[in-house]
Amino acid sequence: MSERSGLPYDLEAERALLGGLMLAYELDPEQIRHLEPDDFFAADNREIFRVIAEAIESGVDSIPSLAVVDRLRQSGALQAAGGAENVDRIVEEQMVPKAGIEEAADVVRRLSQLRQLITTAREIIETAQDKSVDLDSAVERAENAVLAIRERRSGENPMRSMVTISKNLAERMAKGDWGTDRGLRTGFERLDHQLGGFCPGHVIILAARPGGGKTSLALTMAARSAALNQCGVAFFSLEMPGEELVERLLASLARLNMHGLKREPPLPNKDPEQYYRVMSQLSDALAQLDQCTLEVDDSPGISLADLRQRVRRYKRNLAKEHPDRPLGLIVIDYLQLMKAPNLGSGANREQQVAYISKGLKALAKEEELCVLALAQLNRGVEKEGALSDDGKTKKKREPVLSDLRESGSIEQDADAVLAVHHPDDDDDEADANRAPGDPNNAVLLLLKNRHGPRKRIKMNFFRPWTLFTEQVDPETSPEAPVVH
Repeated sequence: MSERSGLPYDLEAERALLGGLMLAYELDPEQIRHLEPDDFFAADNREIFRVIAEAIESGVDSIPSLAVVDRLRQSGALQAAGGAENVDRIVEEQMVPKAGIEEAADVVRRLSQLRQLITTAREIIETAQDKSVDLDSAVERAENAVLAIRERRSGENPMRSMVTISKNLAERMAKGDWGTDRGLRTGFERLDHQLGGFCPGHVIILAARPGGGKTSLALTMAARSAALNQCGVAFFSLEMPGEELVERLLASLARLNMHGLKREPPLPNKDPEQYYRVMSQLSDALAQLDQCTLEVDDSPGISLADLRQRVRRYKRNLAKEHPDRPLGLIVIDYLQLMKAPNLGSGANREQQVAYISKGLKALAKEEELCVLALAQLNRGVEKEGALSDDGKTKKKREPVLSDLRESGSIEQDADAVLAVHHPDDDDDEADANRAPGDPNNAVLLLLKNRHGPRKRIKMNFFRPWTLFTEQVDPETSPEAPVVH
């Protein structure tokens, strides 16, 4: 390997590859499928490879040196290729057997990617030296540039034949696999039935007003997804410390009123029966949680670039530590708290949120996982509504898609939008007469479902335990369609 201007190259490997291709009796397009003319360091070698690649693409079985010279002459590139003498000299010097073509191609491609990496690194340094540059934007551009090199290195062709895909689907269907188990199970059966689970590549929005229980519901979904599907789950909490999240999760798993226990902690010498009961419930909850591969990141104000980097890092670590538990779900609590890059002086918050929303969809597809993003609803849900039976107060109306705060393209990018509604919040009499273990009525509205009908699923919300469950009686909890 030689170096000039700090860039690695190997002219012998380049000429060996070209000579081998011109000497081959039967060319195999797969041998150069991942190569482009710009992968060659020397300008003359680039021109020669260009006409060879064009000939192979046209379907010829062989391309001897005479044919290469003729094509170079017709395209006006013979001089740039070093003339006919240079082409003949390559063939004479490089009597490489066909088996050596792939080896030479690998060397040329690897050194080309090293040069790209060096060039990219220099551009990153140059950008970073500009004191006025937006840091998040610079980091994201750098990450995308390096990712492009990595993706090309993988050698995967993103184009797939629809005929091949349809045949694979037909084979699966013939075996009884209709794709119903493709998504992660959340443990909420009616929701899983409507969505087909939390599918890779999908973005699910879970919306509610502050205090509406969206974090508690998302925690339950995260823990159940990790346990039921034996997969990794990452929970990004931009609002609440990790300790508070775990406290809520333990409260729901153990069915304990943490607020009440904090006010009057159980003591073994004061009420041993209560103390040992609480400890037993906590022990059972911890045992359940121990079965989950669930990580929390409570860094505030992370950007899309930060999120992408951390997801990929966690995915790599998970593959090493738990190869049988791939990362299947990430949860973001909540979307509007994410930091957006500088989109220019004319950009408003809605445009910034739209940028984040599109980025989450891209991340879900790139990493083949599901994104559950929590979102705030506008205050209009609380202010508007029909009069109650007494004709004096207004009941909160059910949310609609347009109630998403800074909705922008959130509803457009999402595969499904869920909203939590609490019809009992307006009924003070019902609250006063409710026993400690009785739930509030809640409704999980499926406001958008790209792959199925919109539904409303009746839920129980045990507020002291921060726990949601589906109502199990089909007579009292019909899955009525959402109508607005």
